[in-house]
Amino acid sequence: MSKSLTPATHIQAASEAVRQHNHAAMASGYGSTPEVSRSAVAMVEMFARAQQAIDHMGDRVRQDLAAGRLAPDDGTPPEEHGYGADLALLDAGVALAALLGYLQEASGHLWHLGMVYEPEETEA
Repeated sequence: MSKSLTPATHIQAASEAVRQHNHAAMASGYGSTPEVSRSAVAMVEMFARAQQAIDHMGDRVRQDLAAGRLAPDDGTPPEEHGYGADLALLDAGVALAALLGYLQEASGHLWHLGMVYEPEETEA
């Protein structure tokens, strides 16, 4: 019997996978440039999906704020934390877009250095 996982559970699992990757990389390092290239491609995909997650989170905060469902525990007006969270998520999206661009550029260079792995398209 499989249970449906929440978006937060999925992102926590992804974070744990990145943590495990970092420990493995520190312990034994990358074995080759193609292995680095595969990791760069995976990071590009991960950050592109993270951008989508940030967009969905901002949408949810704006919906809840508009519907009056936010009640800060510190007594401030909901708009203060709602707009603050929305703005911070927008800023995070801008920063992530810049990072994604750099990773895509690195991936392109790595391709020319002998990448032997081409990811399969998994989404329509």
